[in-house]
Amino acid sequence: MLEKQVLASWGYKSTTAATRASLAYLDSRSPAFNRLFRGAVVRLGGAVQRAACDLAGPLQPADGRPGAYALQMLRSPVNPVPPETLRDVIPPCEPDQVLVFEPQDGEAERTVFYFPGCGSERLQSHVSMAALHVLVTLGTRVVLPPPFLCCGYPAYFNAKTDQHSRNVLRDTILFSQIRDMFSYVTFDGCVVTCGTCREGLEAMEAGALFGGRLLDVAAYAQERGLKLAPVAEEFLYHAPCHDSLEGRAEQVLVKLGGFGEVRAVPHCCSEAGTLALSRPDITDAMLHRKRGAFEEALGGRRSRLQALLLTRRALPERLAAGHAAAPGGTRGWEA
Repeated sequence: MLEKQVLASWGYKSTTAATRASLAYLDSRSPAFNRLFRGAVVRLGGAVQRAACDLAGPLQPADGRPGAYALQMLRSPVNPVPPETLRDVIPPCEPDQVLVFEPQDGEAERTVFYFPGCGSERLQSHVSMAALHVLVTLGTRVVLPPPFLCCGYPAYFNAKTDQHSRNVLRDTILFSQIRDMFSYVTFDGCVVTCGTCREGLEAMEAGALFGGRLLDVAAYAQERGLKLAPVAEEFLYHAPCHDSLEGRAEQVLVKLGGFGEVRAVPHCCSEAGTLALSRPDITDAMLHRKRGAFEEALGGRRSRLQALLLTRRALPERLAAGHAAAPGGTRGWEA
């Protein structure tokens, strides 16, 4: 990262238009801009990209990666996003307000601060909806921050030092204000559903403000006693490079039940935040390596695919495009 920052300060690091647009989207807290960008670029642009992938199929080289940037971007289709974001289905919240979700039955046993982040809140919003449902069902009061916050990690990864510093300062102030607002409440932890958010919030020491710990919602649900109906099936699990479960995913999933045997599949999913937009040539090679790992793990058998946040954008449709895996469904906190 230091090398990137040095190159950027000297003017030797370029950023593609797609990456710049994505960073602007993640940095914006404007409801109107977020609605416009998501509808026009993420949803409509994604549909156009998937259609173009089909049309560009005959132009793709059989062996090796294409040389043209346009063909690299059309090598594999992107996954569609849900029609609604988290903020579309919960009560309105101003930039200086928080939302508190209480269990429907009885008093809350514990209180957590949930930071959904860009991916769970704006892109794969079903993840944050499922997390809220699980937490409230377990008798937990959930404090949700103002809308459209970013942990700053995408800016940090792209050596956008000013944007990253601005995000960190903004989040740190908001977290401190929220903790002061709920000074009478004992928090049980800060919960996340994204590995990069976990790393970003860990650098801000957000866990120290909210109960002294920072953990993934699956680990918290398992700790609170969530159990799923048992099944005698084998599940393939992709552990993200930025793992919010800290390498304990297989143990956590087994303790949750409902997964039978859980086996990890190695290598990066190839999404890597904005890397797929900046260097599609590199991520295409990573995707094919991951595809090969799934082919080896499946051995011609059908299996269920359990993956985490960023992987939900990258793997299911892209792997299916290469006929490597035919996901039969997902289980876990989305069930």
